[in-house]
Parts: sequence; structure tokens; C-alpha cells
Amino acid sequence: MNIKIKAILLLLLGTIFWGMTFVFIKDAVSQISVANFLGYRFLLAALILGCLFFKRFRSYDWDSLRYGALLAVPLLFSFLAQTIGLQYTTASKGGFITGLSVVFVPLILSFIQKRLPSFNILIAVVLATMGLGFLTLGSSLSLNIGDTWVFMSAIIFAIYIIMVARYSGKSDAILLSVSQFFLVGLVCIIYSGVKGELHIPSGYKVWQAIIFTAIFATAFMYTVQNYYQKYISEITTSIIFSFEPLFAAITAYFYLNEALTERTVIGGLMIFAGILFAEIKMEGKFQKIKEKFTFLKK
Repeated sequence: MNIKIKAILLLLLGTIFWGMTFVFIKDAVSQISVANFLGYRFLLAALILGCLFFKRFRSYDWDSLRYGALLAVPLLFSFLAQTIGLQYTTASKGGFITGLSVVFVPLILSFIQKRLPSFNILIAVVLATMGLGFLTLGSSLSLNIGDTWVFMSAIIFAIYIIMVARYSGKSDAILLSVSQFFLVGLVCIIYSGVKGELHIPSGYKVWQAIIFTAIFATAFMYTVQNYYQKYISEITTSIIFSFEPLFAAITAYFYLNEALTERTVIGGLMIFAGILFAEIKMEGKFQKIKEKFTFLKK
């Protein structure tokens, strides 16, 4: 299988897991604080990877810790900003604003690289953003303080995607992930302790959510991203991640008996079209068309 296709499929699988986490987390955070939950989630993910790949730690070095720490910072603040914001806004608006990282990634890259995105990237971003709108937005478009926090989270996560592209190839993906998870989990646990919210949960649903998110939505997903994102562009990665509301809706359909609407299907198709446009190299085709018109003028 082509490595680029494999990267896209694995990131799509991880995004499915992200979408599924909504069902598990919804009940869990009503019984335990968000920081406490995130602490257990990330520390367990670090422990699982550490046990599975303990032989890799023979090559653990300063770069693994340094780059892991650099990636942990935007990941942590993105989670915290999103969590604060979702306490004051609706899930639908929060999902749309979070997905706007698909817009912020090319904007930030354009600023860094000091050049505008290509035409196919612009089309891809517009399609993905419109698809997000179909998936998440209702009739209400009013903004509040929660939306501002989620907006900040989307910008920070866009920065995280770009940083992964820059640093993932400089260290072993497993060691990078373990460093990230441990640092994020440790900060969350310390914060919970300072707030007086730290305790060991006893409910089955809480541990079900912690274990599922730790294994699939954290250990698997972010390790896949650390290893495979170098084979596709940051923009394609952000478009893939914008599928999360679609997979959340599909999960809700099977587990909560919520209806799948035409808007859901249309939104998913538009995001998929965005991925295709992001990966199509159109510059050469436009050049050929331009050359043909030049020939006709002669």
C-alpha cells in the first residue's frame, strides 16, 4: 500500500476514535473533573506505550524529551481551552469552531512561509469548512465567551499540527509520544491536586472512558500522527481531523439512536472532497491549460 494512502487511512481511523469518545466522555466528566480525567487518560496512555515498547527506551535521549515537551505545550493548552469553552457553549458550535483548525493551518503556514496557499488548497479548505458547517451548525450563530475559548483552542491545535510536521521526524515516534503524554498527564494531575479535585474514580463508566480514550484516542491516534504525518501535508491532516463531528454523529446514531440527517451526509461528502482537492496537484494542470491557450493565441 502507498505510504501516503496508509497515512490517510490510519489518521482517518484515529479520527473515528476521536468521534467515538464523545459517547464515553459525556457521562465520565459528570463524575470527575476534566483535568483529573485528562490526567488519568494521558498518564495511562504513556504507561501503555511504555510497557509495549519498553525496549525503545534504550535509545531515549535529550531530543525525545525536548521535542516531546515542545509538542506537549500546544496539546495541553488546546485541550484546556477547548474544555473551558465547552462549558459555556453548545456542542454543535464547539465542534464547528474546533474544526476551524482546517482554516488556521494554511493561514499560519502562509504567514510562516510568506506565500499564499495554492489554488487547490484554497478550494480544499473552503469545502472542508462548508462541510463542517453542514455537520455542526444549526440556526443559532450567536457567540459567547465559550466560543472565544474554543476559537483559541482551534488556533493552538493548528499550531500543534504544524509543529508535529516539523518535529516528528527528529525523534522516535513512540518516545516522542510517551514524553508528550507523560508531561500533559502530569500537569493535569498536579492541577487537579492543587484545585482539590484529585481522586481515584470508582464508577465503571468513568474507567471505561479513561481506558478507551487512553488506548485508542490518545496512545494510538497521536502516535500515528507523530509517525505518519510527515508523509502528508499539514493541511490534509487538518482536513482529515475535521471528520470528527461526522464520526461523532455516526456513533450517536448507533449508541444513542440519534438520527442521521441529510446535512450530515452532505457535510461528510464535502470534507471528503476537501481531502481530494488537498492532495491533487493542480498546478501542473493549470500550466498545461495556460500553454494551450497561449498556443491558440499564436
